[in-house]
Amino acid sequence: MKVAIDAMGGDFPVNNIEGAIKSLDDPEVEIFLVGEPKKLSQNLEKYSYDKDRIQIIPSGEAIRMDEQPAIAIKRKPDCSINVCSGLVKKGLVDGYVSAGNSGATFASSAGILGMFEGLSKPCIGGAVFGFAPKTLVLDLGLNVESTPEQMLDFAALGISQAKILYDIENPSVGLLSNGSESNKGNKLVKECFKLFEKSSIKFQGNIEGHDIALGNVNVVVCDGFTGNILLKTIEGVGDVIHEFLIKEINDDKYLDIINTIPIKTNIMREFGGGPVFGVNGIAIVAHGSSSPTAISNGISTVSWLTKKDYINQSIKELSQIRGSINE
Repeated sequence: MKVAIDAMGGDFPVNNIEGAIKSLDDPEVEIFLVGEPKKLSQNLEKYSYDKDRIQIIPSGEAIRMDEQPAIAIKRKPDCSINVCSGLVKKGLVDGYVSAGNSGATFASSAGILGMFEGLSKPCIGGAVFGFAPKTLVLDLGLNVESTPEQMLDFAALGISQAKILYDIENPSVGLLSNGSESNKGNKLVKECFKLFEKSSIKFQGNIEGHDIALGNVNVVVCDGFTGNILLKTIEGVGDVIHEFLIKEINDDKYLDIINTIPIKTNIMREFGGGPVFGVNGIAIVAHGSSSPTAISNGISTVSWLTKKDYINQSIKELSQIRGSINE
């Protein structure tokens, strides 16, 4: 299993190296660290590892977090994230993980790998709450603004992912809103409701935030602006509750239970990130603050998806779903 790492990305680039080394616990894994060779070599010298299983792939400078993604990847064609996408495109690796500028990862993967036929935009999604691990939410931040037609595509992508990843035969879909009634929501939600209702998907109507926690539907659709706020709110609340209980409960017998809270409320960290849905290759978007464990988990996710023949299965399922919607 060959996996590329955007070694220049993230708030703590050294975590990419430590995560790569940690992933070598899986004997099938081979790592391609993409970045500035001199810096990477100097950092690698600090560790003991199987040197036959980690290669350095040269790249230009990284894309900073404050840069405009679409402009930056064109202005820096040999940046680390473009090199990662290129390795996947050429079939030299099975997928890649980046904790760098997420917008750049989306733009690079869509531009270099290409999107599934008929899609106008990719998106990112996944489970956001560990107590409802089979409830997918999308979009989680890629598209701040979307049309109703694009949101229906996101629903189709979510259905295909629920089938492939969780073996759910006929996934149910809900539209995230400020109330369950059909007349609730902003203009986009109301227009989406009408479109979803006319489609052949198993549409359960509008849902509210608590429905996600309860796992009342399999796929939750929202725009990326709303989805990203939802994701980071759940993560933040989990961290605050965890810290509060650690301070207030001085009994070690409850420690294991208390320590599950940040795991259950930051499920993306457990998987190392989520794949970009709708592009012709596996690209994992990790948190900028990813720990070495999160990077290693992202590498494991690439391996897991590859073994599931994820891309081919996604294309097949999506084609069937979109075909039935448009009939």
